Amino acid sequence: MADLFERLKAALADRYTIEREIGRGGMATVYLAQDLKHERKVAVKVLRPELAAALGADRFHQEIKIAANLTHPHILPLHDSGEANGFLYYVMPHIEGESLRDKLAKEGELPIPEAVRILRDVVDALAEAHEKGVVHRDIKPDNVLLAKHHALVTDFGVAKAVSEATGAQKLTTEGVALGTPAYMSPEQATADKHIDHRADIYAVGAVAYELLTGRTPLTGTTPQELLSAQVTQTPDPVTKYRESVPPALAQLVMKCLEKKAADRWQSAEELLPQLEALATPSGGITPTGTMPVDRVAKRRWMIAGGAVALAAVIAVIVVMAALPRGSSVTLDADRVLVAVFENQTGDPSLDALGPMAGNWITQGLQKSGVLQVVPWMEAQQASQYVASEAAAGNVRNRVTALAEETGAGTVISGAYYRRGETVQYQVEVTDVMLGQSLGALDPEIAPLDSPDDAIEPMMQRVMGFLAINFDERISPQASSVMQPPTFEAYRAFEEGMAHYIARETQEALPYFYQAFEFDTTFVTPLVYAILSHYNLNQWAQSASLVGILERYRDRLSDYDQYWLDFLKAAAAADYPAALRAIRRAAELAPGSKAAYNRAEVALRRLNRPQEAVEALLSLDPERGPMRGWRLYFNNLVSAHMALGQHAKALEAARQYRQIHGDDPTTLMYEALALAALGRTEEVNALVDEIAALPEQGLSQGNVIMIIAVYWRSLGHIDAARNTIDRAIEWYEARLPEAKSAAAWRINYARGLYVADRWDDAYTVAKPLSEEFPEDERYGGLVGLLSACRGDREEALEITRWLETLDRSYQSVRGNPTAWRSIIAAALGDGESAVALYRQALAEGYIFDFPWNWWTLAFEPIRDYPPFQELMRPKG
Repeated sequence: MADLFERLKAALADRYTIEREIGRGGMATVYLAQDLKHERKVAVKVLRPELAAALGADRFHQEIKIAANLTHPHILPLHDSGEANGFLYYVMPHIEGESLRDKLAKEGELPIPEAVRILRDVVDALAEAHEKGVVHRDIKPDNVLLAKHHALVTDFGVAKAVSEATGAQKLTTEGVALGTPAYMSPEQATADKHIDHRADIYAVGAVAYELLTGRTPLTGTTPQELLSAQVTQTPDPVTKYRESVPPALAQLVMKCLEKKAADRWQSAEELLPQLEALATPSGGITPTGTMPVDRVAKRRWMIAGGAVALAAVIAVIVVMAALPRGSSVTLDADRVLVAVFENQTGDPSLDALGPMAGNWITQGLQKSGVLQVVPWMEAQQASQYVASEAAAGNVRNRVTALAEETGAGTVISGAYYRRGETVQYQVEVTDVMLGQSLGALDPEIAPLDSPDDAIEPMMQRVMGFLAINFDERISPQASSVMQPPTFEAYRAFEEGMAHYIARETQEALPYFYQAFEFDTTFVTPLVYAILSHYNLNQWAQSASLVGILERYRDRLSDYDQYWLDFLKAAAAADYPAALRAIRRAAELAPGSKAAYNRAEVALRRLNRPQEAVEALLSLDPERGPMRGWRLYFNNLVSAHMALGQHAKALEAARQYRQIHGDDPTTLMYEALALAALGRTEEVNALVDEIAALPEQGLSQGNVIMIIAVYWRSLGHIDAARNTIDRAIEWYEARLPEAKSAAAWRINYARGLYVADRWDDAYTVAKPLSEEFPEDERYGGLVGLLSACRGDREEALEITRWLETLDRSYQSVRGNPTAWRSIIAAALGDGESAVALYRQALAEGYIFDFPWNWWTLAFEPIRDYPPFQELMRPKG
């Protein structure tokens, strides 16, 4: 065995570092390994040598590729497979958790709600596989992994490959657990050549029986006895061994275990809703992540019989059962989402009609001022995300997925079709909380050469429907909405939005301007052009466009008007007014980016960390507009730290790392939180990890320096010295070509400053200030170093130079004044330092955190009461 292990290590050495064996089963041995290319932990499963010899590489590859094409939240994905020196192997993610077999061994029978949840996940995975024609053939607790309250099914395709190559009966006789006799269907036990997906249904029944009773349905002392029992014996009822099993669940399990495949549930799709129903309060089992009943009770829809004609082509959609178990999303009965309409014409030139229709209906609903409407950008992002997940096979019901992504209890969805020389639109309104369609509107039809003609009447029809069924105040507002833009203008706007959502802000701008030029009544592109300039810190352009958009204010919804007020105030650096405006926008659209911008302004402009925490915690970092948005955690951790909530900061930092992976920034925020808790060894370990990462520009040295600064601000001088020495070592280890760059030199100089090596830092920084005489970053650093070195005259000379700089409408606005404050503090002039810092903030400077390297300059005035009051959190 030792020789076999060494041969395997050698065979895979160019791709994987095999560390140790972590499991062994009838068909394969599992090893923990390091994926060298992707730098991640993986599980490598290696088939037993006798199976590999019988199977052969070609047949193995033919069958195992089935698993590679299965993508689903409850199916463990396949990373890689192959043959190496006679070994047949396949590679999967290494899951931090346990197998269902391990859990049963420890606990025996499981709580009924937990058992139902696990079964639901397994059946959901099988529904996906069966839809693609894949039968697992070896469903058992060993092939179900448990991770973070979810179940993952593994080893798709393996049992079929081995079975067809070698024969099920032969393997079972040899003790290989193919199909595993305790869970094998009668047709598998008799080696029936016509096994189909219903064999998996039987195995689900056997697993369910064991989860509920702690024992398998049938027993035997040998594999052969078990196979015979599967064909000839009937299991005792579940309730014989556990009377508390609800009757509906007991019947479900026993129907799975019927001897004849035709008497079982006929598909996983048929079985899945039964399990979903059992997981709801009405099913008699304590809910595990379902929506609160009081939310459903609050629903105010009143379906008016005959008010709307149902389109025959659209069936009632039952969506409640499709909500993923364990979802933390609480749907809001009063929140409405309008999705991007699906293009079913087959003509890509009409793609822009889908978002155009969704956008215009959203605009109309927002103008009504009655409903809580998901803002269009968030709706479009959600639609794009759900569409991509649906294409990958991860979404069974788009309407439900949209609801979960946005928290909307009501979803308006639609599609458009080519009918001869016309385009036909169909719209449906779904109450996701009640799990039913509320109605489909009569189709709207427009000529093919002017397909956008139907959008305005369709919007009016939707609003009329909602007025009848939801709130009569909606209807009168519909007529006040402007006509939709020209198709040409919207197509340009949509191109800009695609770039904007992809965070290609500079590329988006020309399209927004072009859309407004095509149709000057279409003012929405101006809103996004202002946002683009704002995100690019182009204050002059932002202020100019704000002035233009003010003339069209009455065309905007209340939500967009508040955004306009926010952008106007931000462009003028009036952040108290900006905060008031964005608060109102967030009140109109909870869960939108308005809430994030409220947090950003509160924390970084107005030193209000408590408000920032409240705003951020109203958002879900893994859904909707915060999906993939790293700055969410930057701000959340920083706000908790500012409030002294260090344990909460650590929790948020670890969630950051879990979601976004290991990189210098995620590791840095965890290290900062640990430093605040005084956990020196753990911080040092993280610094080691940061330094060992593949080089990513200068980020590793910079974040190690930040950690050192924070140690020093906390009074841990030795830890600070050791850490800054690590940063300087990292900088000095760079290649010569890197050291010639201005970025390396300025960061190296900063590190030397943090290490109190002021003369060395000055030697590096002074030439930079001469090379870039107009850049206050270099000149300001020289002024700070001059103050530290006791050269008061040079420090004051640089301060006078900084005073001459005008940065009011550039990305660095407020920076020259901030540098003057920093130099004054280093000179010990507390009064001037505080006054200048206040002025910098008023000019638009971003509030500093104690781990910013230049904050060390404030050490001489740290006990100065006006400075302490300035830095004290304000809310």
